[in-house]
Amino acid sequence: MTHPWQYDESVQIGTDYRDENEVREYDERMQCLRDVAKEAAGIAEAIAIEPGFTVWEIGTGTGECALHLSRTCKKVIASDVSPVMLAYARRKAEERGVENVEFALGGFLSGFQPETQVDAIVSQLALHHLPDFWKARALDNIAQKLRKGGRFYLRDVVFPSQTPDFDAYFEALIAGIRKQGGDDFAEKTIRHIKSEFSTLDWILEGMLNRAGLRLLRKDCSGFLMAYVCER
Repeated sequence: MTHPWQYDESVQIGTDYRDENEVREYDERMQCLRDVAKEAAGIAEAIAIEPGFTVWEIGTGTGECALHLSRTCKKVIASDVSPVMLAYARRKAEERGVENVEFALGGFLSGFQPETQVDAIVSQLALHHLPDFWKARALDNIAQKLRKGGRFYLRDVVFPSQTPDFDAYFEALIAGIRKQGGDDFAEKTIRHIKSEFSTLDWILEGMLNRAGLRLLRKDCSGFLMAYVCER
């Protein structure tokens, strides 16, 4: 049910992914900066994927991870709040002849929701679009949609709470991103830090615990944190 106080996940904060050019540029940039096939293989291992699994990916973006995961399971449900992103991902699936990925319009709390519990849930670089109260609601919802013993893989921008000087931390971070990914990517990262809703590690980990998602493993790479949890 949608309530009048429900957070509107379709409102874009930061980069506007309703713009088809932005979506295409995002996809091309990610293909250059990330080894998505390797990442997907690592995710498949982390969630202990099996051939009969149904996996729900929240915030599928341009669908690259979903398409890779679909090779190792029965079905992937790939949802996103951006119709443009979904259309781009759907075209990829059609071009590659992938038939076991279902694309659905929705986010963590609104739009598409699985009718039955799923075997695993994956979300990358999407949860930070929600303010903290709504992150907690989203994680509660994820726990409810995940079967007992099922795993949740979360990878997102999370700030390390032990950082003694965040100004120096962000300066070094932006300099490194500018060197690796260029000025445009650096400016998008600055906009992310300024305008989006990434949170501190101890806050997010507390939310996971309160939702009933037991932390099995966490890995840190720069300001990206990956969590593997089990319900």
